Amino acid sequence: MKNLIKSFTYQIKTSQREPKVLNIEHIDKTMTTSTIKRRRSANMTTSVEGVPFFSRSPSDSDNWIAYREDHINPFTHRLHINSHLAMIKIYILTVVLLPLRLIGCFLSLCCAWVFAKIGMLGLSEGQLNAKPLFGWRKRVQKISAFFMRMLYACGSFHYISYKGKCAAAKDAPILVVAPHSSYVDSIIVAATGPPAIVAKQETSNIPLLGKIITFAQPIYVQREDSNSRQNTVRTIVERARSEDDWSHVIIFAEGTCTNRKALIKFKPGAFYPGVPVQPVLLKYPNKYDTFTWTWDGPGALKLLWLTLSTFYNNCEIEYLPVYYPNEDEKADPFLYAENVRAVMARALGVPTSEYSFEDVVMMTRARSLNVPCSADIIEIERCLFHLDFLNSSRVLKLAGKYSSIQNRHKMDIIRFSEFLNISTTNAHLHKLFASLDYLYASGNTDQLTREQFFAILKHCDKLSKKKLTTLYLRIEELKPGNRITFDDFENYTRNHEEYKFLFKKHEHIQMRLKK
Repeated sequence: MKNLIKSFTYQIKTSQREPKVLNIEHIDKTMTTSTIKRRRSANMTTSVEGVPFFSRSPSDSDNWIAYREDHINPFTHRLHINSHLAMIKIYILTVVLLPLRLIGCFLSLCCAWVFAKIGMLGLSEGQLNAKPLFGWRKRVQKISAFFMRMLYACGSFHYISYKGKCAAAKDAPILVVAPHSSYVDSIIVAATGPPAIVAKQETSNIPLLGKIITFAQPIYVQREDSNSRQNTVRTIVERARSEDDWSHVIIFAEGTCTNRKALIKFKPGAFYPGVPVQPVLLKYPNKYDTFTWTWDGPGALKLLWLTLSTFYNNCEIEYLPVYYPNEDEKADPFLYAENVRAVMARALGVPTSEYSFEDVVMMTRARSLNVPCSADIIEIERCLFHLDFLNSSRVLKLAGKYSSIQNRHKMDIIRFSEFLNISTTNAHLHKLFASLDYLYASGNTDQLTREQFFAILKHCDKLSKKKLTTLYLRIEELKPGNRITFDDFENYTRNHEEYKFLFKKHEHIQMRLKK
């Protein structure tokens, strides 16, 4: 129903306004910035089914909307808590529970630090890295990990559910964890025993936490060392092949936080050794997502406040079967990483994405330069790359040509293809047009004004104009403003019996949409 309403809304909106304006200056600016990074995967494939709405083919409008909805930016996150009752609970728990939780977290951290200090008594850094801990030190290490688990329990994660079984370190020396979406993901380190992590050397200097991490015998990376990657891989291989009882090495293969809607490209570090790995999935099945910490989204302090001001939060850790690489994968860590990512994506039920950690760096740079639509610049750059428009001379020629076009402030997909001299059958042309159309839309396509709301639902025979007004005002009361979102509409109508017919009988709307 939600997709149907969105699709119908787009038809209404485009009929109420003139075709989208595509300003060549926008394209020019995007091209210039996109040349910061031109790296591309040889096997990259992108496709678009159907032709955009502006191509005047009625049957293609559904595919046009489908593309717009399937376009996922894994680095954006929006948190919507529209319920007044939920906000009241948060404010009450902020006063009553949050201070107690902060005290509990701090005490747990201190206890973990004390046992870490005890466990490292008499050990030099060289000795700590040479052999795995054993005897009383190993028991103290587990006590320190227990208090770290208590830290998360005090922070609202009272219970962790597990699926599958964690393999022995001898069978799978490396645990590959995804999706990586939050600072809360470190809960798996406390819950797994603790395993060793790969961290930058500066981490050891963090007050309290630095000693705890060092006691877990991590693999530290020294950024100033040009041989850092080789040394890290060598250490992982040595531990994996050693007869000693080393713990697992845990690696977040994505290398940065995403919104869990897709798995971005895995960094190859975990796969260079060519040893078996065990994929591990992290899930947070909660009503509100107060954990996702992305490049474009709520800040860490706000997320921490909302998380600690909740009665409890759920976390699920799923261990997938150990993945044994074949000879091709052992020889090609990128192939190995891609195949493991595909297995994890299927288990999660999410798509894979061509985005990578380097794309975050680029988008951050673009935003610092005040480049428009910096969050979507990567998708636009890919289209330009496939259309061979990362060429300044072509851009200059188009800029001159653009000034001579009559009614150049308007452009649909047909004129856009003629202007660029590219066939309308080119999938990348449609992706570029769709991206620009979406980004430079005059209004937010996920929101409705009262007039647009009426234009859509007037086709429902059971809703008179008076009833529509009442419905709109009731939804608007939950979220004051001159617009409501699709989620506002769906949440309200699904919870009220008199509107449930909207989700059962909408075939006639589909028929009208296709006309």
